[in-house]
Amino acid sequence: MKIFLLEDDYALNKIIKSSLESKGFLVESVLDGYQAATSILNTKCDLYILDLNVMGFDGHDILTLIRQKDLVTPVIMISSEIGIESLKKSYDLGCNEYIKKPFEFEELMLRITYHSHTFLGQKNTENIIHLGQNLYFDSDKLSLLKGDLEIDLTQKEKLLLALLVKHINTSVDLETIHQYVWDGKMIEMVSMRTIVHKLNKKLRNGMIVNIRGIGYKLIHTSAQY
Repeated sequence: MKIFLLEDDYALNKIIKSSLESKGFLVESVLDGYQAATSILNTKCDLYILDLNVMGFDGHDILTLIRQKDLVTPVIMISSEIGIESLKKSYDLGCNEYIKKPFEFEELMLRITYHSHTFLGQKNTENIIHLGQNLYFDSDKLSLLKGDLEIDLTQKEKLLLALLVKHINTSVDLETIHQYVWDGKMIEMVSMRTIVHKLNKKLRNGMIVNIRGIGYKLIHTSAQY
């Protein structure tokens, strides 16, 4: 699961980021609203955590930007403001949760878990996805399992597999892959093909199919015959 974090307090940003990564999440973090706006336009995440009072565009501006293109992905606002107007505006703009600072990390984790399960269609009993035969993908930890053995994946391989698993047996276009895995950064197509080739070898060769001119599709092994 890929989380976007906007928090202008450097120390708190680092603590939240490292704490989330220790739980197996992939985290993209920024310190101000200008960085956030650029990243939001060029990347795709599974959950957003936004500080309200930051330099540049504030948390409400970034929330508005997110909701202009995405009405579903969970957004958690964090703020030291306790006024009812700030709370009301956040919910009116489409946030899913508003956490007042200071807060315990465990509280943030509880909200992340709830919203990821509710809005991303994941439940504790359903986070292990069977890909066919003895292959499994843990959608919470972004880990690939062959039986009880975990297969090492690079960060790019984790992101690509998570995206393909989410759309299993359905084509994912190249632009969506580019935005989700590379955050919209410029890459050579050979880089994408290389990641796909390496990941295919770690799965069951042939599970990831190139849909010419469109993108790639992950096929459940039971659908290959």
